[in-house]
Amino acid sequence: MKIGKTISTMMAVVAATFSLSVSAATIELSNTTAYSSPHPSGNPSGVISTVININDYLPGAYQGYLIEDATPNALSQSHLQTALNAAGAGITVNDFFKVEPGPVGDFLDTSSLGLAFEGFLVKYSTFTMIGLFSPAITSLSYITHTGQDVSHIAFFNTSISEVPLPAAVWLFLPALMGFLGFRRRLTAA
Repeated sequence: MKIGKTISTMMAVVAATFSLSVSAATIELSNTTAYSSPHPSGNPSGVISTVININDYLPGAYQGYLIEDATPNALSQSHLQTALNAAGAGITVNDFFKVEPGPVGDFLDTSSLGLAFEGFLVKYSTFTMIGLFSPAITSLSYITHTGQDVSHIAFFNTSISEVPLPAAVWLFLPALMGFLGFRRRLTAA
């Protein structure tokens, strides 16, 4: 009786450990947004999500995104920019360089070319994973979350997009000038 209880307890522990390891390999997404906008080669569209556990797939990335069902499915610089704008990333994509077909294996090294990059994109199946790095890197070992073959990769640099002044600033400035004028009247009287 005691042996049966010990065996069932051990099996429960093994099952819990297996469950935790499976959960660790699951991609964690938030802020899912559909996007669509005019584009010379058609209408780029898809769904972009923020990847919370991006370091499990692109080690060293400080921010990550996953694009699903992108049309066209091979992202260009403008398509990537459209998707990142929809996600509210606040960056501008520069120096976009696509590598097709994708490299064999799961490693990119641009150091021999003297190239450093701040953004990395890897496409496999209907998914495109994007990682942003600061400072820029020259090599990266990456993992796909579906275990499928990579069809292409791209690397790029980024810059911070200009953020427009909020409407509150435009409302605050006239009020501030009014208070200064009111104070001037009080001191003149």
